[in-house]
Amino acid sequence: MRKGKVLIIVIILMLTLTGCKYPTLEKAIAETIPFKVQEVLYKKKSDGITIVLYTTKAEGKEVEHIKEPVLGVSFFEGNDDKGWKNDGPNGWEHAESETYSIYNENYTKYDEKGNVLKDIYVVFGEINNENITTIEIANQDTEDYKKAKIIKKDGKRYYVGIGFRPHVRALNSNGEVIPQQ
Repeated sequence: MRKGKVLIIVIILMLTLTGCKYPTLEKAIAETIPFKVQEVLYKKKSDGITIVLYTTKAEGKEVEHIKEPVLGVSFFEGNDDKGWKNDGPNGWEHAESETYSIYNENYTKYDEKGNVLKDIYVVFGEINNENITTIEIANQDTEDYKKAKIIKKDGKRYYVGIGFRPHVRALNSNGEVIPQQ
């Protein structure tokens, strides 16, 4: 009987902890992203989800050679009145590139019947070529390019765009496309 009570208490605690909401977005970022967030670069609400682009340190023996910050993106639901919840996924990305990197992260939310409620694609990366002045994104199957947000932090440049399976291109000040290398 005692083991049963302990088991019930453990299950209740697990359910309570996994369903935790945090009073502020900053607290949710600090407590729920499984990596040490060095700096939040960008926050944007889209379709009721807050997208957070951040830098962190690469972790793992196979990536010990990466000394610079790497990029990650997470998706949060909520507000300061009802609380914040990290709705995943959580990860970081890094690729060597002479011009600019391209990372895609997708957030999809389903109802209980498996129907898609939300489908948000985020494209982001680091700009390494000083000749790049603009990053543009277009949804797949269109040529309707829109400027991505460029973020400058500590001498580095990053970009982020929200779209459905976006195409990405970089432009110089003359509007010429700079290929990714």
